[in-house]
Amino acid sequence: MRFNQRFYLFTSGTQRTLRSARRGVTARLALQLACLSLLAAIVCNEATAEKPDDICAIAQSAISEASEIRGLALKKPVPCEAHTKEQVKKYLLDTIETQIPPEKLLNEERVYKLLGLIPEEYAYKEGLVQLYVGQIGGYYDPQKDYFVMASWMPAVLQTTIAVHELTHALQDQHFDLETFLDHDLDNTDLLLARSALTEGDASLVMTDYTRRLFGQPTLQEETGVESLMLQNVIGASFMTALGTVPESLQLMLIFPYTSGLRFGHYLLKQDGYRALDRAFQTPPRTTEEILHPEKYPAIIGKEYSVVTLSDIPAYDQAQWEVAYRDTMGEFGISLFAAALKLEKQVSAQTAAGWGGDLLTLSLSRKNNCDAERLDWVTRWDSTKDAEEFFTGVRTGLKTRFGIDPATFESSPAHIVGKTWRLHVTQEKSRKEVLLTMKTVNDCVKEDKQ
Repeated sequence: MRFNQRFYLFTSGTQRTLRSARRGVTARLALQLACLSLLAAIVCNEATAEKPDDICAIAQSAISEASEIRGLALKKPVPCEAHTKEQVKKYLLDTIETQIPPEKLLNEERVYKLLGLIPEEYAYKEGLVQLYVGQIGGYYDPQKDYFVMASWMPAVLQTTIAVHELTHALQDQHFDLETFLDHDLDNTDLLLARSALTEGDASLVMTDYTRRLFGQPTLQEETGVESLMLQNVIGASFMTALGTVPESLQLMLIFPYTSGLRFGHYLLKQDGYRALDRAFQTPPRTTEEILHPEKYPAIIGKEYSVVTLSDIPAYDQAQWEVAYRDTMGEFGISLFAAALKLEKQVSAQTAAGWGGDLLTLSLSRKNNCDAERLDWVTRWDSTKDAEEFFTGVRTGLKTRFGIDPATFESSPAHIVGKTWRLHVTQEKSRKEVLLTMKTVNDCVKEDKQ
């Protein structure tokens, strides 16, 4: 085997954007809106509106149920308001406009299109706004400490959704959600992991509430929750409403609910909801821990491998300026593998053994030069894991670009296409694979990478 395997793909640029090092918008947006109820939107779209007073009347009983199930005392009352669709939409749009700089959205759009996570023609910002507006059913606002119920919520779902959202209120009072979900974190992997704990916890409480109504055993008594992940509104029904959204965004949106539920259930089986309390004190730091809950207890408090800018091989800094950086994690890498049209099992295998990564997007320093480059260092637990990632990517690129996999066997190899180039070099020193994409443009000088 040959390692450090460095894989370079050069592709054409898009419109030049502001050069601010902003990152992690999709995960950040999910966290900024983490207390929005997305769980009942599908069922509620055609529901008859209820009177605001009737809706908020259930809030007190809902938070009492949540408090009893979760084992967290209510420290102070949580006001409830009933909002129309227009009011909720305004809240969402105001949140996006005030909390997420436009260049952050533009830079993430560049990255996701380079990686093939979204189609070239997809309008990213407009798509995100439409996605969230279409799914909102209510929310808890940790900044203003109040709960909003959608006025169109049907009576059959009101208490269930309120239990979920008011669990977030209890989390906030005990664990300070605004600090816990720190929107200045520059790591999508970390943000998704924390979001998964938050949403998984609330989903456990909500599910235990509904099971109590029907006289069913608690989730702590169940061996697994996989069937719930597909059969309830946070699984299959939710997915059916997202048909026009790129699959990668669908999966990123529901990850905190589905994988978070499974992670939370693993902890619940160990020591009940007390284990969730401890998890908020020492939270998971990677989606690897969420996807493989058994790894979480063993690495609590331990240092783990962090890929830094110094790990990205040097290139001509006079030409390029870093505009965006992010860590994609095991889950993000599995999305990349899926975007390469690898089979589901192969995608998971390609991402397994992740040991760290760092992705940067750099823009040309030259005026009127629409050029960009993406550098993505991935680190692996073993040479075998690195080989599996490299092999999976190599296979996927044949599908995406029509590249003969045999080309990757030479070092270096040069393939010139209409708007992209491919270079492959291989080294043995470390268990890393480097992916680089760069514009082929007359205003950008060729360099070693």
